[in-house]
Amino acid sequence: MQDQIVWRDLPPKLRLCDFLIEAGYLRHIPSKSTFHRAWDEVSQANLESLIKQLGFACSQHTTDVAIDSSGFELTEGSFWRLLKWGRQTLSKSSPIFVKLHLAVGLPSRAVVGVCTSSAPEHDAAAFGRLWEGLYRRLIPPLRRVHADRAYWSESIIGLLAQETLQAVIPKKSNSRDHGTSSPMDRLVRLQSQHRGIYTKNCRVYLRAEVEHVFGQLKQRPRLLRDHKPQNKRKSLLCSVVWYNHRIRAQRVIPV
Repeated sequence: MQDQIVWRDLPPKLRLCDFLIEAGYLRHIPSKSTFHRAWDEVSQANLESLIKQLGFACSQHTTDVAIDSSGFELTEGSFWRLLKWGRQTLSKSSPIFVKLHLAVGLPSRAVVGVCTSSAPEHDAAAFGRLWEGLYRRLIPPLRRVHADRAYWSESIIGLLAQETLQAVIPKKSNSRDHGTSSPMDRLVRLQSQHRGIYTKNCRVYLRAEVEHVFGQLKQRPRLLRDHKPQNKRKSLLCSVVWYNHRIRAQRVIPV
């Protein structure tokens, strides 16, 4: 599956598989309508569940999780869109983009949590859905959660403190210590009194591991390209399924 699969190009591609019938491996090549029916029956929740199952299978020794999000374009570029949206308004916050939120287990780099949201939604607003979707069996071995300043929120830091997890999140410049014993105030106090503790002791480079995953997803063409609006997010999730399958194959079949 090196090339993109477009539904209108599927019949000639299936005809190239006639040798499977001649060799006795198949009785007949599935028709285009069969593939359409199977694709329509697969829901977004099914794909997200498959991604998390594959990620959990690759993350037996996971001690850290890196969380971040990135925008993906849902629609192919065209001159009409350029005229309609204009160069200045065609930004990552326009409706033609979708945000993909990932939780990546370390050191395996497997995706253990995934959810999507509309482009204008803030990263911290989707953290609750992303965290609730994690397998409960994955959380007890965890020690640290790495994220950028977009996830600097009292609710997020408090949630991680309840799970007895260390929040490796740099504080915002306007953060203030109110002198209480809340998890957020303790973290502000720690980073303010020890300026280099975040950079030196918390292994800040681990936060960039999730950027590596996004780079892998954006470099590779989509496995499926569907023009139906309800299927565009499913096509995007198929790329994450492919990524976790590759991580799983590298663990099962040593090179």
